Amino acid sequence: MHRLARNRYLHRLVFGSTAATLIRCASTHAKEYKAAGGGSGEIMRMNADFSQSVAVDTTEMEWVASPIKNVERKRVFLHGTKEAGKVTSVVRYAPGSSFHQHPHPEGEEFLVLKGIFSDHSGDYGPGTYCLNPEGFVHAPSSKPGCEIIVRLRQHPNLKKSTGFFSWFFGSKKDRSHIVVLPEEGKWEPMADWGSGVSRKMLYEEKSEGYDDSTWFEKIGKGSSRTRVVPQGMAEEVFVIEGNVKAASTSEGTTGTWIRNPEGESQITASDDSFLYVRQYPVEMVAPALN
Repeated sequence: MHRLARNRYLHRLVFGSTAATLIRCASTHAKEYKAAGGGSGEIMRMNADFSQSVAVDTTEMEWVASPIKNVERKRVFLHGTKEAGKVTSVVRYAPGSSFHQHPHPEGEEFLVLKGIFSDHSGDYGPGTYCLNPEGFVHAPSSKPGCEIIVRLRQHPNLKKSTGFFSWFFGSKKDRSHIVVLPEEGKWEPMADWGSGVSRKMLYEEKSEGYDDSTWFEKIGKGSSRTRVVPQGMAEEVFVIEGNVKAASTSEGTTGTWIRNPEGESQITASDDSFLYVRQYPVEMVAPALN
């Protein structure tokens, strides 16, 4: 029996309906996430209106130097200060480039698009997915060079429960460190989304209280997929390969980043298309800033 169901049953027996009501309240309360310092400087917002759909063709953007020598980037989303905000970027490592050792406040998620990305945990080629949670420290590098799409500070851990609820439910678990190699995982048909649509999950920890999830998605040529983005959530799509048209944006080819707001999300593929998709609570990724 699942822990929450077991607790409901036991506490109904021991304490009666009052305890059952407390459990329901604790299960539905607003999520609170740990927040790291956002650094000093001007608050910046790029593509930070989550009520609107947006599409950016990263292949038409210029590479911009990062603070690290021989590492360049193309930013498609920023919420916060220039170098310590929540950001999504396509990043390019020149051959032989490297970072100094550093942590990842509020986590890091990336997908290798080209080349080989390396750190102490391994050497990762195209199609490798990694989630490095807060507390993970590494010194990334690339001997042959690589390109990745990376999200920084968008995977905070949940705040720990204290007092009565901590005793009652146990302490909340921090996010796991995840690496999914291209040959790992299972593709599942998504008949409810449309014919010719399949998905492979990369990250999901709903049992630990995290509402965001990340997956690969394939849409066959001439097929459409329709799904609902829940209230308070957003959906991001990066076109790894193919040609798609989202209902409320222009056509997106390989290298296009798309974000859809809550509500119906429809994507039609004019070619066989391979997508990298994430769904998340807006308040987690773009909390109110002073």
